[in-house]
Amino acid sequence: MARLGYNAIRKKEMRREKRHQTIAGIFGWMKKKGWKLFLVFAIVAVAIWQGWSFIRKLNPAELRTLKTVEINGNRMLTWEEILQTAGLETGMPMSEINADSVKIRLLALPLLHDATVDVGIFRKVTITVSETTPLMQTLEKGQWKAYSERGQQLPIATGARLDYPVATIQRSREIKPIASFLAAMRSADESLYREVSQVALDEKLHAIEVFFRNVRFKVLFPMDSVSGNAFAHYRLLVDGLSSEMEKVKSLDMRFEGFAYAYPSAQEVK
Repeated sequence: MARLGYNAIRKKEMRREKRHQTIAGIFGWMKKKGWKLFLVFAIVAVAIWQGWSFIRKLNPAELRTLKTVEINGNRMLTWEEILQTAGLETGMPMSEINADSVKIRLLALPLLHDATVDVGIFRKVTITVSETTPLMQTLEKGQWKAYSERGQQLPIATGARLDYPVATIQRSREIKPIASFLAAMRSADESLYREVSQVALDEKLHAIEVFFRNVRFKVLFPMDSVSGNAFAHYRLLVDGLSSEMEKVKSLDMRFEGFAYAYPSAQEVK
C-alpha cells in the first residue's frame, strides 16, 4: 500500500476544497443572478418555438389583400352595383379573387354587354365594362319591352313604342337568335339596322325574316352565322337594282353570294 506524504495530502485537500468553493460559487451566483439568465433563455426558447409554428402555418398569399378596385366604362350602372355583383371588397385576400369567376358574376347584370377583369399584382383589381343598349322591342300584354344584344330584357317598360326594331316573338327561345342577328347587323352596317322595321324568326326555313322601312318586300337572312357580306350584298341589290326590286315580294338571301327574288324565278346575283 502506497503512503502519501504530508505535502501530497495537503494538495489533495486543497483541490477538494477548491472544487467545493467553485460549486458553491456557481450555486451562489445562480441564486442571486443566474435565475434571470435562465428566465431569459426560457422566454427566447418559447418565442422561437411559437414563431416557428406561426411560420409553418403562414400562407404568404394571405398577406396580399385587396386595396383598390378601379371600374371603367360604366354610365348607367353605379360603382356600388358593379362592386357588389362582382363579390369584391377591400381587405379580402387576393388569393380568393378569380378573374373568370368575377366576369361570370358581372355578366348576370342585364345592363352589361361585356366585361374584362384584370387582377393586378399590386393589390389592385381593374374592371372595364361595356354596357348594353336597347337593340329591339316587343309588345307583350300592352307593354313595350326592350331587349339587349344578349337577348336579356332591360329594365325598361312603357306604353309607348320605342324607336327600335319590333321583334315578333312566338316562343321565348327565339329572342336570343334574333338579338344576335340584329347585333351583327348593327355592327356591320348601323344605318341598315336603323332601317329595320320588323323582324321575326322562321324556324321552318331556318331564317330571320326582316321588313325594312324603305322597301315593300320581306328579306330572309340566314339564322346562324350571318356575315357582313350578306348585308353588303343586300345594299348592292337595293341601291343598284331599285326598279327591278319594286316587283319583288320576297328576297331570299340565306345562301351567301346568292339572292333569290320571289315570286319571279329570276336569280339575282
